[in-house]
Amino acid sequence: MFEFTIKDAALLNDFKEELRVYLNKSFRFTTNYLANPSLSDYPDSERLVMLSVNKAIYQNLYSFFQLNESNLQYAAFACLEYAAFAMRLYYVLFTRKESRYEYIASPDFALEKYEQEIEQEREEANDPETIEFSVKEFCEGLRRLNSFELKNASVGSQLRDGNLYLGLASGSPVSDELQHEVRKNLIGAYHSLNRHMKLFFNGGLNEELEDMENSLDEKYLAYLRNY
Repeated sequence: MFEFTIKDAALLNDFKEELRVYLNKSFRFTTNYLANPSLSDYPDSERLVMLSVNKAIYQNLYSFFQLNESNLQYAAFACLEYAAFAMRLYYVLFTRKESRYEYIASPDFALEKYEQEIEQEREEANDPETIEFSVKEFCEGLRRLNSFELKNASVGSQLRDGNLYLGLASGSPVSDELQHEVRKNLIGAYHSLNRHMKLFFNGGLNEELEDMENSLDEKYLAYLRNY
């Protein structure tokens, strides 16, 4: 089982396990929400797309956790990248009704075109959400790590005691540098999922989920206070 041994290990391990539980519960909540016509008003074809993209988000997040447990970090980070990309797609489909038809009907659907339009409108309206965590930037950072564009992080994180571990996994125990990469991506996964969940009206619909969100926020803020 992957455990942090770096600074604030107890807090980070606590946060990781609570986020894993939250992942399970939020998947059931979002799936039931999308499947219920009284809560999500979509034509059947669009509902199918939204359910499929949402499922892709959670399957890849599950894989991120499972592969981390096996110290298969390259594969774990790749799954997290796919999860973040699916979140970007879901956000556009949710925000732009016309994008859902184009996504279904056109082979030339351009995700970034819609993202740029949404961002431009926010900037013109001085929308405070423009300064929030960017799933797009997080996704692109993961791509740079996974493609070895970020050479120091990509290679250095695989070192253990100054040597590259030659096995399929990263070795046990893993280096502090690799633990820092896992930590950063775990926090990125948390922020991405938090942003995704805001697309589902949860005010009063599920108190257990709201309590878990508050608890995760407290742990994250407690971690930040140590830096």
